[in-house]
Amino acid sequence: MIDINGGMKAFRAGACLLAAALALGAPLSGLQENEPAAPDTVAATEFPSGVASLDRIVAVVGDTAILMSDIQVTLYQLQARGARVPLEGTQGWEAFAREVLDAMIDDLIFLQQARNAGVTVPEGRVTEMADAYFAETRANFSTDEEMMLAVEETGMNMLQFRQMQRSQAQAEGMRQAYRIELEQRSDLPPVIVSEEEVEAAFEEFAQNQPPRPALVSFNRLVVTPNPSGAARDSVLARTIRVQNDFANDEEFSVLARRHSDDDGTREQGGELGWMNRDLLVKPFGDAAWGARPGQTVGPVQTQFGLHFIKIERQRGAERFLRHILLRPEITDDDIEEARTLAIQIADSLRAGSDPERLVALFRGRVADEAIRFDDIALASLVSQFTGAGAESGLTEPTPGTVYGPLPMQRGGPTEFGLVHVLTFRPEGPIELNDVRVQIRQSLRTRKQIDIILQEVRTNTYIDVRF
Repeated sequence: MIDINGGMKAFRAGACLLAAALALGAPLSGLQENEPAAPDTVAATEFPSGVASLDRIVAVVGDTAILMSDIQVTLYQLQARGARVPLEGTQGWEAFAREVLDAMIDDLIFLQQARNAGVTVPEGRVTEMADAYFAETRANFSTDEEMMLAVEETGMNMLQFRQMQRSQAQAEGMRQAYRIELEQRSDLPPVIVSEEEVEAAFEEFAQNQPPRPALVSFNRLVVTPNPSGAARDSVLARTIRVQNDFANDEEFSVLARRHSDDDGTREQGGELGWMNRDLLVKPFGDAAWGARPGQTVGPVQTQFGLHFIKIERQRGAERFLRHILLRPEITDDDIEEARTLAIQIADSLRAGSDPERLVALFRGRVADEAIRFDDIALASLVSQFTGAGAESGLTEPTPGTVYGPLPMQRGGPTEFGLVHVLTFRPEGPIELNDVRVQIRQSLRTRKQIDIILQEVRTNTYIDVRF
Protein backbone atom coordinates (compact mmCIF):
# COMPACT_ATOMS: atom_id res chain seq x y z
CA MET A 1 0.00 0.00 0.00
CA ILE A 2 2.56 2.59 1.12
CA ASP A 3 6.19 2.48 0.07
CA ILE A 4 8.28 3.21 3.15
CA ASN A 5 11.57 1.81 1.88
CA GLY A 6 12.80 5.15 0.57
CA GLY A 7 12.63 6.80 3.99
CA MET A 8 14.00 3.78 5.83
CA LYS A 9 16.67 2.47 3.49
CA ALA A 10 20.21 2.10 4.75
CA PHE A 11 23.03 -0.39 4.87
CA ARG A 12 24.07 0.25 8.45
CA ALA A 13 22.21 1.27 11.58
CA GLY A 14 23.96 4.61 12.05
CA ALA A 15 23.70 5.47 8.39
CA CYS A 16 20.06 4.46 8.39
CA LEU A 17 19.19 6.83 11.22
CA LEU A 18 20.93 9.65 9.38
CA ALA A 19 19.21 8.88 6.09
CA ALA A 20 15.80 8.51 7.70
CA ALA A 21 16.19 11.71 9.66
CA LEU A 22 17.08 13.64 6.53
CA ALA A 23 14.49 11.85 4.36
CA LEU A 24 17.00 11.45 1.55
CA GLY A 25 16.08 10.09 -1.83
CA ALA A 26 19.70 9.83 -3.05
CA PRO A 27 22.69 7.97 -1.61
CA LEU A 28 24.92 9.49 1.04
CA SER A 29 27.77 9.39 -1.41
CA GLY A 30 29.80 12.15 -3.00
CA LEU A 31 32.12 9.74 -4.80
CA GLN A 32 33.07 10.77 -8.30
CA GLU A 33 33.29 8.14 -11.05
CA ASN A 34 34.55 8.93 -14.53
CA GLU A 35 33.27 5.63 -15.94
CA PRO A 36 30.33 3.86 -14.23
CA ALA A 37 31.56 0.38 -15.15
CA ALA A 38 35.23 1.00 -14.40
CA PRO A 39 37.08 -0.42 -11.38
CA ASP A 40 36.47 1.33 -8.07
CA THR A 41 38.50 4.49 -8.54
CA VAL A 42 37.49 7.87 -7.20
CA ALA A 43 38.59 11.15 -8.75
CA ALA A 44 38.94 14.21 -6.55
CA THR A 45 36.40 16.96 -7.06
CA GLU A 46 37.90 20.11 -8.59
CA PHE A 47 37.41 22.69 -5.86
CA PRO A 48 38.59 26.30 -5.92
CA SER A 49 42.19 26.74 -4.83
CA GLY A 50 41.17 27.72 -1.32
CA VAL A 51 39.46 24.40 -0.82
CA ALA A 52 41.74 22.24 -2.95
CA SER A 53 44.72 23.19 -0.84
CA LEU A 54 42.95 21.68 2.16
CA ASP A 55 41.93 18.49 0.36
CA ARG A 56 43.21 15.25 1.79
CA ILE A 57 42.41 11.56 1.99
CA VAL A 58 40.00 10.86 4.86
CA ALA A 59 39.51 7.13 4.25
CA VAL A 60 40.75 4.30 2.07
CA VAL A 61 38.36 1.43 1.29
CA GLY A 62 40.08 -1.39 -0.56
CA ASP A 63 41.87 0.43 -3.38
CA THR A 64 39.53 3.43 -3.33
CA ALA A 65 40.26 6.73 -1.61
CA ILE A 66 37.59 9.02 -0.16
CA LEU A 67 38.65 12.67 -0.02
CA MET A 68 37.64 15.47 2.30
CA SER A 69 36.23 17.18 -0.78
CA ASP A 70 33.94 14.19 -1.30
CA ILE A 71 32.50 14.75 2.17
CA GLN A 72 32.15 18.48 1.47
CA VAL A 73 30.24 17.81 -1.75
CA THR A 74 27.95 15.38 0.08
CA LEU A 75 27.30 17.93 2.84
CA TYR A 76 26.49 20.50 0.17
CA GLN A 77 23.98 18.11 -1.38
CA LEU A 78 22.36 17.52 2.00
CA GLN A 79 22.02 21.26 2.54
CA ALA A 80 20.60 21.67 -0.97
CA ARG A 81 17.87 19.19 -0.03
CA GLY A 82 16.99 21.14 3.10
CA ALA A 83 19.02 19.24 5.72
CA ARG A 84 20.39 21.15 8.72
CA VAL A 85 24.16 20.75 8.59
CA PRO A 86 26.07 22.06 11.65
CA LEU A 87 28.47 24.97 11.21
CA GLU A 88 31.88 23.81 9.95
CA GLY A 89 34.58 23.79 12.61
CA THR A 90 32.22 22.92 15.46
CA GLN A 91 32.08 19.60 17.31
CA GLY A 92 28.61 19.08 15.88
CA TRP A 93 29.97 19.42 12.36
CA GLU A 94 32.76 16.91 13.00
CA ALA A 95 30.32 14.36 14.42
CA PHE A 96 27.92 14.91 11.53
CA ALA A 97 30.70 14.66 8.93
CA ARG A 98 32.00 11.46 10.53
CA GLU A 99 28.53 9.93 10.33
CA VAL A 100 28.37 10.91 6.67
CA LEU A 101 31.79 9.34 6.10
CA ASP A 102 30.69 6.09 7.77
CA ALA A 103 27.65 6.01 5.49
CA MET A 104 29.85 6.68 2.45
CA ILE A 105 32.13 3.79 3.42
CA ASP A 106 29.18 1.42 3.74
CA ASP A 107 27.72 2.72 0.47
CA LEU A 108 31.04 2.07 -1.27
CA ILE A 109 31.39 -1.44 0.17
CA PHE A 110 27.84 -2.29 -0.87
CA LEU A 111 28.47 -0.87 -4.34
CA GLN A 112 31.62 -2.97 -4.69
CA GLN A 113 29.62 -6.07 -3.74
CA ALA A 114 26.98 -5.18 -6.34
CA ARG A 115 29.64 -4.86 -9.04
CA ASN A 116 31.20 -8.17 -8.02
CA ALA A 117 27.76 -9.76 -8.38
CA GLY A 118 27.48 -8.42 -11.95
CA VAL A 119 24.57 -6.07 -11.21
CA THR A 120 23.73 -3.60 -13.99
CA VAL A 121 21.18 -0.79 -14.34
CA PRO A 122 19.38 0.12 -17.59
CA GLU A 123 20.47 3.50 -18.97
CA GLY A 124 16.88 4.70 -18.99
CA ARG A 125 16.57 4.04 -15.26
CA VAL A 126 19.84 5.90 -14.59
CA THR A 127 18.60 8.91 -16.55
CA GLU A 128 15.27 8.86 -14.72
CA MET A 129 16.97 8.82 -11.31
CA ALA A 130 19.51 11.50 -12.25
CA ASP A 131 16.73 13.78 -13.50
CA ALA A 132 14.85 13.24 -10.24
CA TYR A 133 17.94 14.14 -8.20
CA PHE A 134 18.41 17.32 -10.23
CA ALA A 135 14.74 18.32 -9.91
CA GLU A 136 14.87 17.73 -6.16
CA THR A 137 17.92 19.98 -5.85
CA ARG A 138 16.48 22.64 -8.16
CA ALA A 139 13.31 22.86 -6.06
CA ASN A 140 15.36 24.34 -3.20
CA PHE A 141 16.35 27.42 -5.23
CA SER A 142 14.25 30.33 -6.46
CA THR A 143 16.01 30.65 -9.83
CA ASP A 144 18.39 28.77 -12.10
CA GLU A 145 21.00 31.47 -11.49
CA GLU A 146 20.79 30.99 -7.73
CA MET A 147 21.35 27.26 -8.10
CA MET A 148 24.22 27.78 -10.56
CA LEU A 149 26.01 30.09 -8.11
CA ALA A 150 25.57 27.57 -5.30
CA VAL A 151 26.98 24.79 -7.48
CA GLU A 152 29.94 26.93 -8.49
CA GLU A 153 30.75 27.47 -4.80
CA THR A 154 31.62 23.76 -4.67
CA GLY A 155 34.13 24.19 -7.50
CA MET A 156 31.98 22.55 -10.18
CA ASN A 157 30.11 23.92 -13.16
CA MET A 158 26.59 22.71 -13.98
CA LEU A 159 27.80 20.12 -16.48
CA GLN A 160 30.12 18.58 -13.88
CA PHE A 161 27.31 18.69 -11.33
CA ARG A 162 24.93 16.83 -13.66
CA GLN A 163 27.65 14.28 -14.45
CA MET A 164 28.21 13.75 -10.73
CA GLN A 165 24.49 13.22 -10.14
CA ARG A 166 24.36 10.72 -13.01
CA SER A 167 27.25 8.79 -11.46
CA GLN A 168 25.40 8.80 -8.16
CA ALA A 169 22.24 7.60 -9.88
CA GLN A 170 24.22 4.78 -11.52
CA ALA A 171 25.65 3.75 -8.16
CA GLU A 172 22.36 4.03 -6.30
CA GLY A 173 20.55 2.05 -8.99
CA MET A 174 23.12 -0.73 -8.62
CA ARG A 175 22.70 -0.72 -4.84
CA GLN A 176 18.91 -0.89 -5.15
CA ALA A 177 19.07 -3.77 -7.64
CA TYR A 178 21.57 -5.64 -5.46
CA ARG A 179 19.42 -5.09 -2.39
CA ILE A 180 16.48 -6.70 -4.24
CA GLU A 181 18.68 -9.66 -5.15
CA LEU A 182 19.74 -10.06 -1.51
CA GLU A 183 16.14 -9.93 -0.29
CA GLN A 184 15.30 -12.90 -2.51
CA ARG A 185 18.15 -15.07 -1.29
CA SER A 186 17.21 -18.05 0.84
CA ASP A 187 20.48 -18.06 2.78
CA LEU A 188 20.18 -14.67 4.50
CA PRO A 189 21.16 -14.78 8.19
CA PRO A 190 18.20 -15.23 10.57
CA VAL A 191 17.32 -12.14 12.60
CA ILE A 192 14.64 -11.16 15.11
CA VAL A 193 12.65 -7.94 14.90
CA SER A 194 10.85 -7.07 18.14
CA GLU A 195 7.52 -5.29 18.39
CA GLU A 196 9.31 -2.49 20.26
CA GLU A 197 11.61 -1.97 17.26
CA VAL A 198 8.62 -1.87 14.91
CA GLU A 199 6.84 0.70 17.09
CA ALA A 200 9.95 2.87 17.41
CA ALA A 201 10.53 2.79 13.65
CA PHE A 202 6.88 3.69 13.06
CA GLU A 203 7.10 6.68 15.39
CA GLU A 204 10.10 7.97 13.43
CA PHE A 205 8.46 7.21 10.10
CA ALA A 206 5.09 8.78 10.96
CA GLN A 207 6.49 12.14 12.08
CA ASN A 208 6.67 13.66 8.61
CA GLN A 209 4.05 11.60 6.81
CA PRO A 210 0.99 13.20 5.20
CA PRO A 211 -2.47 11.88 6.11
CA ARG A 212 -3.25 8.37 4.94
CA PRO A 213 -5.37 8.53 1.78
CA ALA A 214 -8.84 7.06 1.61
CA LEU A 215 -8.49 3.29 1.19
CA VAL A 216 -10.80 0.75 -0.36
CA SER A 217 -10.81 -3.06 -0.59
CA PHE A 218 -12.74 -4.57 -3.47
CA ASN A 219 -13.24 -7.34 -5.99
CA ARG A 220 -12.82 -6.28 -9.62
CA LEU A 221 -13.81 -8.07 -12.81
CA VAL A 222 -12.91 -6.71 -16.25
CA VAL A 223 -15.02 -7.67 -19.26
CA THR A 224 -13.16 -7.51 -22.58
CA PRO A 225 -14.69 -7.23 -26.07
CA ASN A 226 -14.34 -10.20 -28.40
CA PRO A 227 -13.40 -9.64 -32.06
CA SER A 228 -15.71 -10.83 -34.80
CA GLY A 229 -15.03 -14.05 -36.67
CA ALA A 230 -13.48 -12.21 -39.62
CA ALA A 231 -11.15 -10.26 -37.31
CA ARG A 232 -10.08 -13.48 -35.58
CA ASP A 233 -9.34 -15.10 -38.94
CA SER A 234 -7.24 -12.09 -39.96
CA VAL A 235 -5.11 -12.09 -36.82
CA LEU A 236 -4.69 -15.87 -37.08
CA ALA A 237 -3.30 -15.46 -40.60
CA ARG A 238 -0.87 -12.82 -39.30
CA THR A 239 0.17 -15.19 -36.52
CA ILE A 240 1.08 -17.85 -39.07
CA ARG A 241 3.18 -15.32 -41.03
CA VAL A 242 5.12 -14.41 -37.89
CA GLN A 243 5.72 -18.09 -37.11
CA ASN A 244 6.98 -18.65 -40.64
CA ASP A 245 9.38 -15.73 -40.27
CA PHE A 246 10.67 -17.23 -37.03
CA ALA A 247 11.21 -20.51 -38.88
CA ASN A 248 13.49 -18.59 -41.26
CA ASP A 249 15.65 -17.50 -38.29
CA GLU A 250 14.85 -13.81 -38.64
CA GLU A 251 15.81 -11.57 -35.70
CA PHE A 252 13.06 -10.97 -33.16
CA SER A 253 13.65 -7.20 -33.16
CA VAL A 254 13.35 -7.10 -36.96
CA LEU A 255 10.07 -9.01 -36.85
CA ALA A 256 8.75 -6.73 -34.11
CA ARG A 257 9.34 -3.67 -36.30
CA ARG A 258 7.64 -5.46 -39.19
CA HIS A 259 4.61 -6.98 -37.49
CA SER A 260 3.89 -5.53 -34.03
CA ASP A 261 0.81 -3.41 -33.35
CA ASP A 262 2.32 -1.99 -30.15
CA ASP A 263 3.10 1.60 -31.11
CA GLY A 264 5.09 2.14 -27.92
CA THR A 265 7.66 -0.60 -28.53
CA ARG A 266 7.56 -1.42 -32.25
CA GLU A 267 10.34 0.95 -33.34
CA GLN A 268 12.51 -0.29 -30.46
CA GLY A 269 12.27 -3.85 -31.74
CA GLY A 270 9.52 -4.74 -29.27
CA GLU A 271 11.69 -3.90 -26.27
CA LEU A 272 9.82 -3.88 -22.95
CA GLY A 273 13.06 -3.75 -20.96
CA TRP A 274 13.57 -5.13 -17.46
CA MET A 275 10.20 -6.28 -16.13
CA ASN A 276 8.96 -7.71 -12.86
CA ARG A 277 6.37 -10.46 -13.15
CA ASP A 278 3.97 -8.64 -10.82
CA LEU A 279 3.73 -5.73 -13.28
CA LEU A 280 2.41 -7.91 -16.11
CA VAL A 281 -1.04 -9.28 -16.80
CA LYS A 282 -1.23 -12.89 -15.67
CA PRO A 283 -1.16 -14.80 -19.00
CA PHE A 284 1.78 -12.71 -20.22
CA GLY A 285 3.70 -13.08 -16.94
CA ASP A 286 3.02 -16.82 -16.73
CA ALA A 287 4.36 -17.34 -20.26
CA ALA A 288 7.41 -15.09 -19.79
CA TRP A 289 8.40 -16.81 -16.54
CA GLY A 290 7.54 -20.28 -17.81
CA ALA A 291 10.42 -20.19 -20.30
CA ARG A 292 14.20 -19.90 -19.98
CA PRO A 293 16.30 -16.87 -20.96
CA GLY A 294 17.01 -17.04 -24.70
CA GLN A 295 13.69 -18.66 -25.56
CA THR A 296 10.75 -17.25 -27.53
CA VAL A 297 7.18 -18.22 -26.61
CA GLY A 298 3.80 -17.55 -28.18
CA PRO A 299 1.27 -16.83 -29.32
CA VAL A 300 -0.01 -15.88 -25.85
CA GLN A 301 -3.49 -14.38 -25.59
CA THR A 302 -4.24 -11.44 -23.29
CA GLN A 303 -6.94 -8.78 -23.34
CA PHE A 304 -4.60 -6.76 -25.59
CA GLY A 305 -4.33 -9.40 -28.32
CA LEU A 306 -1.82 -12.13 -29.20
CA HIS A 307 1.83 -11.86 -28.14
CA PHE A 308 5.10 -13.47 -29.09
CA ILE A 309 7.54 -12.99 -26.20
CA LYS A 310 11.35 -13.10 -26.27
CA ILE A 311 13.06 -13.68 -22.90
CA GLU A 312 16.52 -12.24 -23.46
CA ARG A 313 18.12 -12.45 -20.02
CA GLN A 314 17.46 -12.51 -16.30
CA ARG A 315 18.66 -10.39 -13.37
CA GLY A 316 17.39 -11.42 -9.97
CA ALA A 317 13.60 -11.28 -10.05
CA GLU A 318 13.56 -9.29 -13.30
CA ARG A 319 13.65 -10.43 -16.90
CA PHE A 320 14.56 -8.41 -20.00
CA LEU A 321 11.69 -8.92 -22.45
CA ARG A 322 10.66 -8.10 -26.00
CA HIS A 323 7.28 -8.79 -27.54
CA ILE A 324 5.33 -8.69 -30.76
CA LEU A 325 1.67 -7.74 -30.34
CA LEU A 326 -0.94 -8.76 -32.90
CA ARG A 327 -4.11 -6.87 -32.05
CA PRO A 328 -7.36 -7.98 -33.71
CA GLU A 329 -9.68 -5.26 -34.97
CA ILE A 330 -12.42 -4.46 -32.46
CA THR A 331 -15.55 -2.75 -33.79
CA ASP A 332 -18.09 -0.56 -32.00
CA ASP A 333 -20.52 -3.48 -32.13
CA ASP A 334 -17.97 -5.68 -30.34
CA ILE A 335 -17.58 -3.06 -27.60
CA GLU A 336 -21.34 -2.67 -27.17
CA GLU A 337 -21.72 -6.45 -26.90
CA ALA A 338 -19.08 -6.46 -24.13
CA ARG A 339 -20.95 -3.69 -22.27
CA THR A 340 -24.18 -5.69 -22.43
CA LEU A 341 -22.41 -8.77 -21.06
CA ALA A 342 -20.86 -6.65 -18.28
CA ILE A 343 -24.36 -5.53 -17.22
CA GLN A 344 -25.42 -9.18 -16.93
CA ILE A 345 -22.34 -10.09 -14.87
CA ALA A 346 -22.86 -7.04 -12.62
CA ASP A 347 -26.42 -8.21 -11.93
CA SER A 348 -25.04 -11.64 -10.98
CA LEU A 349 -22.58 -10.02 -8.56
CA ARG A 350 -25.37 -8.00 -6.97
CA ALA A 351 -27.34 -11.23 -6.57
CA GLY A 352 -24.45 -12.72 -4.58
CA SER A 353 -22.62 -14.80 -7.20
CA ASP A 354 -19.02 -15.70 -6.38
CA PRO A 355 -16.66 -13.61 -8.56
CA GLU A 356 -14.23 -16.50 -9.13
CA ARG A 357 -17.11 -18.65 -10.35
CA LEU A 358 -18.13 -15.90 -12.77
CA VAL A 359 -14.57 -15.69 -14.11
CA ALA A 360 -14.62 -19.44 -14.76
CA LEU A 361 -18.09 -19.29 -16.30
CA PHE A 362 -17.17 -16.48 -18.69
CA ARG A 363 -13.60 -17.55 -19.37
CA GLY A 364 -12.23 -15.70 -22.37
CA ARG A 365 -14.64 -12.80 -21.83
CA VAL A 366 -13.48 -11.77 -18.33
CA ALA A 367 -9.79 -10.85 -18.11
CA ASP A 368 -7.62 -13.51 -16.46
CA GLU A 369 -6.11 -11.32 -13.74
CA ALA A 370 -6.24 -10.65 -10.00
CA ILE A 371 -9.73 -10.24 -8.55
CA ARG A 372 -9.22 -9.23 -4.90
CA PHE A 373 -7.47 -5.96 -3.96
CA ASP A 374 -6.98 -4.79 -0.37
CA ASP A 375 -6.31 -1.30 0.99
CA ILE A 376 -5.88 0.43 -2.36
CA ALA A 377 -5.88 4.23 -2.51
CA LEU A 378 -9.36 5.27 -3.62
CA ALA A 379 -7.93 7.84 -6.03
CA SER A 380 -5.92 5.09 -7.73
CA LEU A 381 -9.04 2.98 -8.20
CA VAL A 382 -11.15 5.85 -9.54
CA SER A 383 -8.43 6.86 -12.02
CA GLN A 384 -8.77 3.51 -13.82
CA PHE A 385 -12.14 4.40 -15.25
CA THR A 386 -11.85 7.21 -17.88
CA GLY A 387 -14.00 9.71 -15.96
CA ALA A 388 -16.79 7.25 -15.21
CA GLY A 389 -15.64 6.61 -11.64
CA ALA A 390 -16.84 9.98 -10.36
CA GLU A 391 -20.10 9.77 -12.29
CA SER A 392 -20.87 6.34 -10.83
CA GLY A 393 -20.52 7.46 -7.21
CA LEU A 394 -17.32 5.48 -6.76
CA THR A 395 -15.60 8.54 -5.26
CA GLU A 396 -17.70 7.93 -2.12
CA PRO A 397 -18.02 4.14 -2.17
CA THR A 398 -20.48 2.19 -0.05
CA PRO A 399 -19.35 -1.26 1.16
CA GLY A 400 -21.44 -4.01 -0.40
CA THR A 401 -22.23 -1.99 -3.53
CA VAL A 402 -21.35 -3.17 -7.04
CA TYR A 403 -20.32 -0.32 -9.35
CA GLY A 404 -20.30 -0.65 -13.11
CA PRO A 405 -19.98 -1.32 -15.94
CA LEU A 406 -17.25 1.37 -15.91
CA PRO A 407 -15.33 2.02 -19.17
CA MET A 408 -11.58 1.38 -18.97
CA GLN A 409 -8.75 2.25 -21.38
CA ARG A 410 -5.60 0.16 -20.83
CA GLY A 411 -3.78 0.47 -24.13
CA GLY A 412 -6.25 -1.64 -26.10
CA PRO A 413 -9.96 -1.50 -26.93
CA THR A 414 -12.45 -0.20 -24.37
CA GLU A 415 -13.07 -2.68 -21.56
CA PHE A 416 -15.64 -2.58 -18.76
CA GLY A 417 -14.81 -2.85 -15.09
CA LEU A 418 -17.09 -4.11 -12.34
CA VAL A 419 -16.13 -3.13 -8.79
CA HIS A 420 -17.67 -4.80 -5.72
CA VAL A 421 -16.64 -2.67 -2.73
CA LEU A 422 -15.83 -4.71 0.39
CA THR A 423 -14.51 -2.08 2.83
CA PHE A 424 -13.88 1.66 2.80
CA ARG A 425 -11.70 3.79 5.12
CA PRO A 426 -11.89 7.58 4.74
CA GLU A 427 -8.73 9.69 4.75
CA GLY A 428 -7.09 9.92 8.17
CA PRO A 429 -3.78 9.82 10.05
CA ILE A 430 -1.50 6.93 9.18
CA GLU A 431 -1.67 4.09 11.72
CA LEU A 432 0.82 1.40 12.65
CA ASN A 433 -1.38 -1.36 11.24
CA ASP A 434 -1.28 0.39 7.86
CA VAL A 435 2.46 -0.23 7.52
CA ARG A 436 3.31 -2.82 10.17
CA VAL A 437 4.20 -5.57 7.68
CA GLN A 438 6.32 -3.26 5.53
CA ILE A 439 8.16 -1.82 8.52
CA ARG A 440 8.90 -5.25 9.96
CA GLN A 441 10.21 -6.49 6.61
CA SER A 442 12.30 -3.36 6.13
CA LEU A 443 13.84 -3.73 9.60
CA ARG A 444 14.50 -7.43 9.00
CA THR A 445 16.19 -6.75 5.67
CA ARG A 446 18.23 -3.93 7.17
CA LYS A 447 19.51 -6.20 9.95
CA GLN A 448 20.36 -8.97 7.50
CA ILE A 449 22.25 -6.59 5.23
CA ASP A 450 24.01 -5.13 8.28
CA ILE A 451 25.33 -8.61 9.10
CA ILE A 452 26.48 -9.17 5.52
CA LEU A 453 28.17 -5.77 5.44
CA GLN A 454 29.95 -6.41 8.71
CA GLU A 455 31.33 -9.66 7.31
CA VAL A 456 32.50 -7.85 4.17
CA ARG A 457 34.00 -5.01 6.20
CA THR A 458 36.00 -7.53 8.21
CA ASN A 459 37.63 -8.76 5.00
CA THR A 460 38.04 -5.31 3.41
CA TYR A 461 40.99 -3.01 3.97
CA ILE A 462 39.59 0.15 5.59
CA ASP A 463 41.81 2.96 6.83
CA VAL A 464 39.94 5.94 8.29
CA ARG A 465 42.08 9.08 8.58
CA PHE A 466 39.37 11.58 9.43
